[in-house]
Amino acid sequence: MTTDIAARTAVVFVHGLLERRPMDTFDDFAGTVLGAQKRYAEPLEITDSYEARRYVAPSVAADLFEYDWSFLMTSGRYAGFWPAFTRMFLRRPANVPDQMFGIWRLAWLVLLVPLALFVGLLVVGGHFLQTGVAGWIVGLVTSVVVLSIGLAVLRAAPTALARTFLTTGFVNVARYFDTRPESYAARRAIRGGLVDLLHTLHQGRYARVVVVGHGIGGYIAYDALTALWAETHQLHAVGACLDVPPGGGPVEDFQAAQFAGWQHLRSIGNPWRVTDFVTVGTPMALAELFVARPPIAAGLARTDRRHALFASLISRGVVVSCPPRHDESADPANLGGLSLFAVTRWTNLSFPVSRGSVRGDWFGGALAAIYGPGVRDVAVSGNRPQRLHPGVPQTKYFRYPDRAAEGDIAHHLRAVLALGDRDGLEVSVGAPEPDPATVDRVVYRSWQRSM
Repeated sequence: MTTDIAARTAVVFVHGLLERRPMDTFDDFAGTVLGAQKRYAEPLEITDSYEARRYVAPSVAADLFEYDWSFLMTSGRYAGFWPAFTRMFLRRPANVPDQMFGIWRLAWLVLLVPLALFVGLLVVGGHFLQTGVAGWIVGLVTSVVVLSIGLAVLRAAPTALARTFLTTGFVNVARYFDTRPESYAARRAIRGGLVDLLHTLHQGRYARVVVVGHGIGGYIAYDALTALWAETHQLHAVGACLDVPPGGGPVEDFQAAQFAGWQHLRSIGNPWRVTDFVTVGTPMALAELFVARPPIAAGLARTDRRHALFASLISRGVVVSCPPRHDESADPANLGGLSLFAVTRWTNLSFPVSRGSVRGDWFGGALAAIYGPGVRDVAVSGNRPQRLHPGVPQTKYFRYPDRAAEGDIAHHLRAVLALGDRDGLEVSVGAPEPDPATVDRVVYRSWQRSM
C-alpha cells in the first residue's frame, strides 16, 4: 500500500510551438497556473533530456513537468504542408470551418486581387503592342515588368507563407500528420517519449496526473493517453465492470460521473491516475481535415465528406470519443480499451473566432461537436488584448500570467487543475500500487524510438 499521504499532483505540459527553446513556454505556463505560489526548479531526471526541468510547488503539493518534443521532430520542415494547405483552402465557402473562414476569405482576396491586376496590366500592354512604335515600346516594357514581378511573387509566396508566424500552427500540424515514412518515425518517437514519461509518473508517488496540451501538443497528448490506456486499463481490474456515464445531460454532471468512475477504478487497484486532460488552443478543432484526410478536392462538393469520414473513424475505434463509443458486442464484465474518457475528464479552452472574423485563434476552437458532447468547451471571454489580435492568439495563451480575472485563461486553468484540492484523492492514496509483474515493462528512451 502506498503511504504518501500528501496526495501529490503531477501536471504534464506538452508545448505546441515547435521552434522554441526548452522551458520558454513552460515558464509562462507555470506562472499562469501557479500565480504567486512559490515554486522552484529541479532537473527532470526521469527523461533523457538534459534541458528539461520540473517545477515543484510545495504549497499546493504539485509538480509541473514539461514534455519537450522539439528535438524529435526530424521530418522535413514543410512535410505534408501543401496537401494540407490545398485541402483546407480548396473548398466551397459553406464547407470552410468557422474559425478558418475569415482567413480563408482573406487569403483568396490576397490571391485574386493581384491576379486581376496582373491580367489587367497584360491587357493594357497588349493594347500598346498594336499601336505605334512608342506604344510598342511601352507595351513591351510593361509586359516584361509585370511578368517578372508575377513570377517573383509566385516563387517567393510559398516560402513566405509557410514561414510566417501566422501559419506556424498549421505547418506544425501538417508536418506531424504527414504520411511519409520519415514523418511516421518522428511521430512514433514523439508519442513514445510522452508515453514513457506518463508511465514513469504512474509508478511514482503521484495520486493524480493532469495532462495539458497546448496547440499541436493536444494531438500529441491525446495520442499518448490513448496508447497508455490501452496498456493499463485491465490491470488489477479484470472482471470489473466500468459503466460509461450516460450522455445527454449537462457536461458538468457527466464530468462528475467520470471522476466517480476514476475513483472506483483506483479503489480496485488499477494504476490509471490521469483524472483530467486539458487542451488549450488546439488544432484538434480541425481534426476532420487533418485526421480524416478527405480527398483534396472533396471540399468543392455540395456535401462535405469530412464529417462522415471522421464519424467512421470513431465508429471503427480509430479515434476515441468522449463519451467513449459504446460497443454492444463487447464483454460488459471487462474494461474497454476505448473507454479512456469514461474516467478521464476532457476540458478544452480556446480564444473563440466568429465566422468571417480574423480576430482570435484560427487553429483552436470547440471540440464537442467533433469528439463528442462529453468534452467541456470553454470559450475564453477574458484576455481581450491577447484574443482579439489577428492570428497571434495561438502564441498568447500564457504570455500574461499575472492576468487572472474571471474569464481569463489563468482563471479557467486554475479552476480546472484545482491544485491543492485534495477532495476525492483519498481513495487513490489507499489504492494498491501497480503489480511490477504485470505492469513493469522495458522502457525505451524516446530518442531510441526514432532509430
